[in-house]
Amino acid sequence: MILAISGSLRRDSLNSAALRAAAHAAARTGLAVDLDDSPGRLPHFNPDLESRPPAAVQRFRTISEHAEAILLAVPEYAFGIPGTLKNALDWTVGSGAIYRKPVAVLSVAGRGRGEHVRRALELVFAALDCDVSWHHVPIHPSLLDQGEIRDEPMIRELVRVVEALAARTPPGSDGAHPVLSA
Repeated sequence: MILAISGSLRRDSLNSAALRAAAHAAARTGLAVDLDDSPGRLPHFNPDLESRPPAAVQRFRTISEHAEAILLAVPEYAFGIPGTLKNALDWTVGSGAIYRKPVAVLSVAGRGRGEHVRRALELVFAALDCDVSWHHVPIHPSLLDQGEIRDEPMIRELVRVVEALAARTPPGSDGAHPVLSA
């Protein structure tokens, strides 16, 4: 299973819409992508809580640990990582929940935008020793139809990102990739 997380809490987020479109279309090809909105419900990271993390943190860590790969769609805020996403990533450090996992970071920003968040995420993922790939699929807000992306060429681009990530997951003992659903 690929765990998909939006770095935006915004209701009409292009990032969230891109992940929903990718997950829905990928399911038609046999790829399992689960969207998770846990980051918006996590308490502020506090190392003093590491020995007994709150239930929301335990749930997020468990979901992250069980994922074969992580797909993120991340906007840039104030030249960096949105606080909610950075907080979620911080909560994974102590448990190692995403250490060495394949991660795909999707940028839907227009041309020339998003370089600061990429540099910031590169540092975080270096600390977590993740295998990261970067994907730029610019999505104009005009492609949203009632909050969803329905443009088939754009959806095919998003599915290619998911397929590339799935191809980087370690094969199971039978040689099959575990992110493929039965």
